[in-house]
Amino acid sequence: MKIVVADPIYLPEEYKGKLEALGELSIFDTMPPSMSEFIDRIHDADIVLSGRYGFSKEAFEKATNLKMISVWQTGYDHIDVKSANEHGVLISNVPIYAFDAVAEFVFAVALNMFRKLHVADAKIREGLFDWRDYIGNQLMGKTIGVIGTGNIGIRVIQIAHGFNMNVLSTTAHPNAERETRLGTKFVDLNTLLSESDIVTLHVPLTEYTEKMIGAEELSKMKSSSILINASRGKIVDEAALIKVLKEKGIMGAGLDVFEEEPLSADNPLMQFDNVVLTPHVAFLSEESIEECTYTCVENVENFLKGNPQNVVNPEAVDR
Repeated sequence: MKIVVADPIYLPEEYKGKLEALGELSIFDTMPPSMSEFIDRIHDADIVLSGRYGFSKEAFEKATNLKMISVWQTGYDHIDVKSANEHGVLISNVPIYAFDAVAEFVFAVALNMFRKLHVADAKIREGLFDWRDYIGNQLMGKTIGVIGTGNIGIRVIQIAHGFNMNVLSTTAHPNAERETRLGTKFVDLNTLLSESDIVTLHVPLTEYTEKMIGAEELSKMKSSSILINASRGKIVDEAALIKVLKEKGIMGAGLDVFEEEPLSADNPLMQFDNVVLTPHVAFLSEESIEECTYTCVENVENFLKGNPQNVVNPEAVDR
């Protein structure tokens, strides 16, 4: 078996040794500059471990030996699943990890935004020390709206209780027992947007969630509220968000993900001092990436044993 790590993932020696024991291992620790370079890396691979780089229809057509992709994350929207199914390539992901890291990140951003920490840091470096410039807001008593109540959304709800916040949430499967157990109030999206001081997104990117937060939805938010997106960039209509920020329709935003990554230097989002930008790192803690790598490598081991796990496209199995 030829095993290729096609773009950067966290792979300490322990896990590198496990993969070397399974087959001929090639490791690429830089992002490919183009799809043609990516194809060059994986064209004769049997198994690919991959982080974020897009796996296109062309890549599947050229990688004729490919049998399995082990994705070093939960999301796999960057992979052409239809092509994977057509070519009989099984995809496994890491479905449960980093929900503590992402949930904690949400509150790091919320505290930063409400207490103006990024502004204070910049100003004090300029020699400005007047406390009157940095009057912010507490989280206690505020309302947080959690869109999506999977593992991450649930953890956000739990942490919010520690700040004595009111919690609203949306879910595809509301029921009274779950509402009571989670300590939230299930409401429709419009109600959540109009009543929340913080709106935070925790849904996967699908055809139903793409641009689910657009101009109409943003117009329903309070002018004193903030939007946090540590999910997927395309869930928010970026052009609409830029417009509402210019018009001060909301107080600000914390964005870890973007419609196009990496974020270009001329993106208008770079110009706002009421926007906190991070490079898709909400998941990134020592604990979470260790857990992710463990499962990613275990997915390969179990596939080779004939017992695939964490499969996201069972349609490919028959092929």
